[in-house]
Amino acid sequence: MTTATTASAALRTYDALAPAYDLFTADYDYERWLEVLESLAVRAGAPGRRLLDVACGTGRSFEPMLTRGYEITGCDISAPMARQAARRLGDRGRIGVCDMRALPDYGQFDLVTCLDDAVNYLLDVDDLDATFASARRRLAPGGVYLFDVNTLGTYRTAFASDDTLDRGDVRITWRGRATPGAAAHGIHRAQWELGSATGGNPWRIVPHVQRHWPVELVRERLALAGLDVVSVLGQSTGVVMSPEPDEHRHTKAVFVARCRE
Repeated sequence: MTTATTASAALRTYDALAPAYDLFTADYDYERWLEVLESLAVRAGAPGRRLLDVACGTGRSFEPMLTRGYEITGCDISAPMARQAARRLGDRGRIGVCDMRALPDYGQFDLVTCLDDAVNYLLDVDDLDATFASARRRLAPGGVYLFDVNTLGTYRTAFASDDTLDRGDVRITWRGRATPGAAAHGIHRAQWELGSATGGNPWRIVPHVQRHWPVELVRERLALAGLDVVSVLGQSTGVVMSPEPDEHRHTKAVFVARCRE
């Protein structure tokens, strides 16, 4: 996969998904999740409350941090997603449109987050390296980089199954294209189908292309970028954290890394 392929695939996905993203994530408990993630960042020594939320989507991932007194900057590769985030943020911060592999000089931050498996949309190790190096440049000395990746178990279950949600008059159907034997470090596909809750053919199909990034490989690339891994946790449904990630038992691995001073 090329760098251009990575960017265009993610951009097409989230430009198309933007109108329905908040519908799809309506049941996500971001308040609880960010409470737990913030505690991890504080424990890791985040030196202040300047937050850069990379791949911020419509802003639900940074919204709980506003009430905690953080100065918010958000960015996303998708302009339609970023516009929704800007409306959510109002005059309480700033939102940009950019590629997370080449973050603009927004300044330095005490905490950089990249949530909701955004890192899995990077399809090549060069993309991973560029993203980590870009985050490293935006961190203040001692700043904390916090992100999650999907586990192999997620690709073998959620990405290998179908699910349907009705939200008012909209039906959102998830169709996994992976298999229960999905390969580690492989590229896996799924799609969302958006349509009427009363049935009929979907009026929008949104593909998802992700790569599984094994925990040890991510550790290695973080170290090469000058980021010291503080902890890697396994996350289960309900924001249940375990001190060691298990690729088969957990849905996500959560990485907490610190910028070398």
